[in-house]
Amino acid sequence: MKNISICLRTAFVLGVLATAAFGQKDYTIAQIQGDKGASPLVNENVRVRGIVTAILRSGFFIQTPDDQTDKDPRTSEGLYIFGENSVGQVALGNLVQVEGTVVEFRPRNERIFLTITEITRPTVKVLSKDHPLPQPIQLTQAEYLDPQGKLDQMERLEGMRVKGDFVVVGPTGGFMNEKTGAATSNGVFFATLPGVPRPFREPGLGVLQVIVDKLPPTTPAFDMNPEIVRIDSQQQTGSKAIDVPAGATIKELTGVVDYSRRFYTIYVDAAAPPKVENTKVFTPVSPAGERETTVGSFNIENFFDDEVNSPNVDKEAVTPKDVFQRRLQKVSLAVRSVLSLPDVLGVVEVENLKVLQKVADRINTDAVAAGLPDSKYIAHLIEGNDVRGIDVGFLVKSSKVKVVEVKQLAKDAKIEGVEGAEGQFLFDRPPLLLRAEVIDVKAEKPLAFTVIVNHFKSYNGIDDPKDGDRVRNKRRLEAEWLAKFVFDRQTADPAERIILCGDFNAFQFNDGYNDLIGILKGKSDQNVITPSKTAYNTGLVNLIDFLPDVTKRYSYTYDGSAQALDHILVNKPMRERLLKFGYGRSNADFPLVYKNDATRPERVSDHDAAVVFLSLDEPPPPKPVASPSPSE
Repeated sequence: MKNISICLRTAFVLGVLATAAFGQKDYTIAQIQGDKGASPLVNENVRVRGIVTAILRSGFFIQTPDDQTDKDPRTSEGLYIFGENSVGQVALGNLVQVEGTVVEFRPRNERIFLTITEITRPTVKVLSKDHPLPQPIQLTQAEYLDPQGKLDQMERLEGMRVKGDFVVVGPTGGFMNEKTGAATSNGVFFATLPGVPRPFREPGLGVLQVIVDKLPPTTPAFDMNPEIVRIDSQQQTGSKAIDVPAGATIKELTGVVDYSRRFYTIYVDAAAPPKVENTKVFTPVSPAGERETTVGSFNIENFFDDEVNSPNVDKEAVTPKDVFQRRLQKVSLAVRSVLSLPDVLGVVEVENLKVLQKVADRINTDAVAAGLPDSKYIAHLIEGNDVRGIDVGFLVKSSKVKVVEVKQLAKDAKIEGVEGAEGQFLFDRPPLLLRAEVIDVKAEKPLAFTVIVNHFKSYNGIDDPKDGDRVRNKRRLEAEWLAKFVFDRQTADPAERIILCGDFNAFQFNDGYNDLIGILKGKSDQNVITPSKTAYNTGLVNLIDFLPDVTKRYSYTYDGSAQALDHILVNKPMRERLLKFGYGRSNADFPLVYKNDATRPERVSDHDAAVVFLSLDEPPPPKPVASPSPSE
């Protein structure tokens, strides 16, 4: 466990200020910042001077000239001046005098947030122009971005110019236009210094939440990976978005440090964009061998078609026709080129059976056009309860797999004993069960197995003061229901081979709220806010836990931390046929704007797909172990 100590800053909401003293007094930037988390001059009216180093839409940064600093490494020499009306008065390199009120800003309704020292209600006077900008501070792991360091280890650089080389650990994000289907970059990505191991989500709640909510000391705490820095490449006036995948290297980046979205953030200098190197493309899984079959799981993210055809959905999402065709092309590319045409594919977040069959038809057509055998995929989907109309389903390669049964589970199951949720549907997307046999002329008995595809309740609202208890309990009850179903089914037929797959919206470990995968395995960690009330010895194992390279144990990235939401679990009879397991890499590590490019499979979704390889042959009987002779 990393060092999770933190110096919390006093919180003041912008605009809620105590009565300030009349008049102003001259201070240096370092005196205003102070050597603690919060300014010693909060709510004071001050007058300060500095060189303008960065201009934003809502304000600008100033920094002390290099020859006038206090030489104390504990105090920042940079400061943010908040006020849209003041932006037009200044230019980079201006030496300005600012009069205003010191505040420690925290966004409205944001409980878990370090505060930012600002000058608000400013009066700005330009004293002189064309000054050289202060020299940027070189970022180092030991001083500022240490994985073992405090969350506020960059506090002493707040508002200052910095520089460094970086490795991207979270790709550039952006926004989706629902009407046009176009993805637009927001220019924001996440990075660490070179040589720092890739940050992963770890067990427990974020340490800030543990402290702010005064949770018991036994609560497992995730240190929130203080080695990550958030980089906003288009926040400064005149700058342009940088779109990069995880793994890319960023050379000679300079910018100004702020704190935003729970991360220290560098606003990249507009006049000196960095160099981008080592960008990558997708990484596929291998095709199934002659005596192998493959089962995969793929969240294809809000896959709606270009028609209104779901009467049970109040506000049905409709994809523009050209965008839908692009999405069909991209998902076909991903299934063929990245997932190597798995024999059974559990599909998550698809609108209905008609849409999923369109996906199947497109893959089949494109495979033949590419000179590959006709996959003959057939879609299977049964409508669920989701208010947005998304469901889970299967694509089955009918040329290789015989479908014995498709059955929806627990569609009408209701929540009981949870305040605020009594009588609500337990599953928005009920699990879908497929029983199948692999067509195999070489085997006396075909490989038969059962696959259940899942999409559990998301994390949305899980820490909400009003709704959090309902969300946590719904997630717990979903996992408990599925664990009991597997346990009962195995009890009835101990030889049945069972696979669980899908987007479980849960890590492979305790997240501090629940331990959903632990519930499924029958070994849940009870040191959570909402512990399980049952225990079913399913014998399930999560295949991600057996990946020998721990740096591959993820299917998703969030705020720069790699994590796994998509899992494949198998029971003991199924383990006898296991060969290998992995993820096709084409989504989690790639920037959102790749959605716009129909010629590449990357960024069909934000989830990477999991694939397990199974042997068609019975495992050889275990070799007898010789008994020791009496003389031994």
